[in-house]
Amino acid sequence: MKKKKFYLPSFRSSVDSFLVMDVLQESKLMEQRGREIFHLELGEPISNTPKKVQDEVKRLVNTKISGYTPSNGIYELRKKISDYYLAKNKIIIEPEQIFITSGSSGAFLLTFLACFDPGDKVAIFNPVYPAYRNILKSLNIDVIEIPPNKKDLNHIDIKKIKKYKSIDGVIVSNPNNPTGQVLTKEELNFLYSFCKDEEIVLISDEIYHGIQYEKKTFPILTFGQKAIIINSFSKFFCMPGWRLGWVVVPETLCHSYLKLSQNLFISSGNIAQFSATKVFDCINELASNVDIYCKSRDFVIDKFSKISVLKFCKPYGAFYFYFDVEATKVDSSTLVKEILNDTGVALTSGIDFDKKNGKRFIRLSFSNNPEVVKKGVSKLQNWFVKNY
Repeated sequence: MKKKKFYLPSFRSSVDSFLVMDVLQESKLMEQRGREIFHLELGEPISNTPKKVQDEVKRLVNTKISGYTPSNGIYELRKKISDYYLAKNKIIIEPEQIFITSGSSGAFLLTFLACFDPGDKVAIFNPVYPAYRNILKSLNIDVIEIPPNKKDLNHIDIKKIKKYKSIDGVIVSNPNNPTGQVLTKEELNFLYSFCKDEEIVLISDEIYHGIQYEKKTFPILTFGQKAIIINSFSKFFCMPGWRLGWVVVPETLCHSYLKLSQNLFISSGNIAQFSATKVFDCINELASNVDIYCKSRDFVIDKFSKISVLKFCKPYGAFYFYFDVEATKVDSSTLVKEILNDTGVALTSGIDFDKKNGKRFIRLSFSNNPEVVKKGVSKLQNWFVKNY
């Protein structure tokens, strides 16, 4: 007889912590004690939610808008997203294919439930956003981790997917978190064609689309309709904490997504949805934030390019550096703690992103206010010069 687990955690709830949140908690405690902290650990954009969106919130609070919305999101917002893809990428997506979700996290949960059964195999490319791995494991879906090449541990090699034909799904993030790598049009076309030919569900995390430097990003639906796009209002659109994302799905999955949405979430926040319709009137304003990120990126490159114990690739998208710190001969978890205690600069250990190789990497986010980035990076540079 199976032993009962009376108020004990289920086996599938035994997932890893998201370590960056532990760093945030520790650094916040230090701030409360009066310590100056430079937050370069979180992937949170500049605090520039467009004024049109903020004004719309104020207006809506004093109106009698409906409480619950349709489970797939208000039509006005889905139509805005549809129009956005058409105007920017010349891609036709029907509003009925778009589901508004509780952040990209809600989109991932819906997608994994709608597309996979327990025991199915889903591949991810390391280094990778850790929530993919943890959500899949909590649903009893097997995670297949595709490693980077040994000589280039912070660069994803898309063509390694050819060795993994017996899988049910694959997730790709472009631009990549934590490396800032932007996949080329040729790489994306290869991946799309391979997954279509092998009947593998392709899920493209495009949450950092719009935040790229010198290189162009392409939605996966550029190459055909047999794929799923997940995006969010949290990064380029500068609405973190509003918990609003979206997923674009093939028509064959729409009914399943709707039923799951109805039962799991009922609906996303009403004021957040109605307000988000205004953000598409602010694209030029949002694009100016990318110019700020680019200047911060170049500042980081200038400060760290001559520090021999730090090896890195130039990021072309998102707002992260993924530093190889193997030359310090210190585990990245220990190194991050030492840096926080000595300098007040909060960083993230690579263990979040790559369980095998992450102990030799740290992630730095340059998305904070430029002055915070400059002060924190300068302190970090001085620390490395002094200690190494």
